[in-house]
Amino acid sequence: MSYPPGGPAAPNYGQPPRKNRAGLIITLLVALLVGVLITGGVLVARLISGRQTPTSAPTKVTSVAVNTPNPSIKLPTKTIPVPTGKPTTRPSTTQSPAPKPAATVAGVARRFVAQLNANNPNAATALACRSAKQVIPFLMQQYLKPPTRLAAGPTPIGQQITFVVQLSGTTKGSTVSGIVVIQQLAPEPICVRAFSVSPG
Repeated sequence: MSYPPGGPAAPNYGQPPRKNRAGLIITLLVALLVGVLITGGVLVARLISGRQTPTSAPTKVTSVAVNTPNPSIKLPTKTIPVPTGKPTTRPSTTQSPAPKPAATVAGVARRFVAQLNANNPNAATALACRSAKQVIPFLMQQYLKPPTRLAAGPTPIGQQITFVVQLSGTTKGSTVSGIVVIQQLAPEPICVRAFSVSPG
């Protein structure tokens, strides 16, 4: 019978058998996994509760302390006037329309009379106010017969929003006199409201 070099191997009597550590490793892994799940759940709960709660309003600073290193330095002071008890009047927000210059009103009247003399109802209607655009051609047919030679007076009468310009001249050889009513109602520009002529 042959033995390996170094003699026969002695049996391993008296030593405890090797322990199996697989159960311990599995237990540690399960404990680690449970810890990770609990930590993740806490973080998710905090994120959800953070979205649902409104953000708190910023705190207001009620006072600010100013430290001056040298007490001989004086900070500038500002005096605030004390009300005397008299009520202050505020300007009204609604303003009446400003009167238009007489030259502008007279210019519209002269342009309108020029269209009457030319027997041009379309151009005369273009100078009319919105509510008078259908009336002007009717009035031209009613009062004027070519040839027409009318002249507008130099000075409009009126103020604020309504002006009257006097007319004089001839239509179909007859001497006539009359008026042109000019208005300025916001948001419309200066326009012709009506006109009339009569023999005389």
